[in-house]
Amino acid sequence: MTTLDVRFRDVTGGPQLYGFPPPELLPRLRWLGGDYSALLARDLELGLRRQDPGTRLRAVRCESDPLVTTAGVDRSGVPRAQDASFALEVLLLDGMGCSWRLRGRWTYAGRDLGTLHASVTHHWRILAADRV
Repeated sequence: MTTLDVRFRDVTGGPQLYGFPPPELLPRLRWLGGDYSALLARDLELGLRRQDPGTRLRAVRCESDPLVTTAGVDRSGVPRAQDASFALEVLLLDGMGCSWRLRGRWTYAGRDLGTLHASVTHHWRILAADRV
């Protein structure tokens, strides 16, 4: 796959999402919901806006299939703790109107899945940030 075009123009008002496998091909991600890529983009944008309220997410490309690992199972063998990690390329505009390309790894950590105490947290590790 090629990188995202830095001249990309958003015509829908929201970020464009590329390269995410369809949810039906990833049954191990059901705990993230039916539209996990939209959830990821929303969570990513909210996190970036906490740092710079004027940030606008333009596009997100999943660079490879997500890495899903099981961190724990219950006595009957049902996964109760899973991590899903996504290699991403992100295009955004910061609050000053400057364009950036970020590359990094976005990870969701689900714990106590399938129970009343279920929780999902996330974190973003930036590997490269380039002004474009």
